[in-house]
Amino acid sequence: MKNFILKITQSKWNYYLSLATDCLTGIVFLILAIYYSDDVWGSVALFVVGVIFFTFLEYAVHAWLFHGKKSIEVFVEGHAHHHQNPFSYDAMPFFMSAVIASIFAWLFHFFMPLGDAFAIVGGLALGYFNYGIMHHIMHRREFASKYWRYMQEFHFVHHKKPKMNHGVTTDLWDRVFGTYYQWNKDDLKGIEKLKRIKKKN
Repeated sequence: MKNFILKITQSKWNYYLSLATDCLTGIVFLILAIYYSDDVWGSVALFVVGVIFFTFLEYAVHAWLFHGKKSIEVFVEGHAHHHQNPFSYDAMPFFMSAVIASIFAWLFHFFMPLGDAFAIVGGLALGYFNYGIMHHIMHRREFASKYWRYMQEFHFVHHKKPKMNHGVTTDLWDRVFGTYYQWNKDDLKGIEKLKRIKKKN
């Protein structure tokens, strides 16, 4: 069963379908939040809070689940595949984000208005998409933005030092939890092996 799951999660078709599903889940949930909400701007604000809060979940899952000492084997092995091959197509089964989002929205609606539940969970889903697309681009493009060049180097150092620099979209939580590593020029040696950049003619 584990091998079957890994085969799916490492397939190219699942990878791109996952990105599309993650984005669509966030958008659909935002629409549902607005439809069911008595306070549209309040729901939009909660949606933004969900996007921002996902940066913490991004760190927590990466640091404690994918690189944790006491973690689930299939998660560790699946993520290790990306470290061994940075250009691999590793992603959760494409339907999982929609399923997980639906379950959490259903659970949250017992404690808050349905529109708010859709808003928060939708923000989390879009945050997950943001993480996924940024991670994809980091290994395949050069950044013009100074911040994203910094985050690209920050992430590539993680590939050399797996216990450090777990963030992809922000370094905030690494600073908070003491896993931030300030690299030097030597740490960036071989960085070109982590970028699949098409040469311009």
